[in-house]
Amino acid sequence: MMIIDGEKVCPACECQKETEALEKKESDRLNAADQNQKHSMFKRDSILTDIGLLEASFKTYIAEQPEETANKEKAAEAFRRYKQEQVFNTWLVGNPGVGKSHLAMSILRNCNEMGTRDKSCLFVSVDEMLLRIRSSFSDKESKYTEFYFIDLLTKADFLVLDDLGAETGGTGTEKKATDFTMRVLYGIANGRQNKPTIITSNLSLIALEKMYDPKLVSRLMRNTFLIRFRETTDKRIRNITF
Repeated sequence: MMIIDGEKVCPACECQKETEALEKKESDRLNAADQNQKHSMFKRDSILTDIGLLEASFKTYIAEQPEETANKEKAAEAFRRYKQEQVFNTWLVGNPGVGKSHLAMSILRNCNEMGTRDKSCLFVSVDEMLLRIRSSFSDKESKYTEFYFIDLLTKADFLVLDDLGAETGGTGTEKKATDFTMRVLYGIANGRQNKPTIITSNLSLIALEKMYDPKLVSRLMRNTFLIRFRETTDKRIRNITF
């Protein structure tokens, strides 16, 4: 026994307490580092073709038509359900320029900031991702390999796949996705079967099933929350006349 400040103290017990305190401090440090790493994935690893989307939020989405108002509320509902840890895929479909990507980014931004900010979130343009993978075939120094993207997108807690179908031809095309495109998308879909994925597309379900293997579409459509634009016109050219 030892006498410290007039009290009898067990040296072994004090040593154990100090060890536990140090272990807790180190554990807290590692948890904080992991939390910061996950939170920063959104800005560090997202792949966007429209940098303006970085400013997209529910607040900046201007609803001018009834359908826009209804779909903005549906997107907010999707976020509330994600916050409750419900697992489902959100699809935003309709013509170009109606705000699908804006609302998808708004959902994702809120997911990235919710709670203790310990969820990893990623926004990826499908077309740009596939372009970078193809470029890596002739650039052995590129990190943007097929494995890199499948691994990254599979690990993310929340993922936006933006503009699915544009990589093959988009609205009105009769083209079918290449084996390469199918392989990458299958890899991502298979790895995310129990994780929330948000998908935007200009294509109808019939067009998607013609473009891709119906099994892939079925997997991506599993447990779907649908936000569909039928009447909304292109917000980017709505007030432009010639």
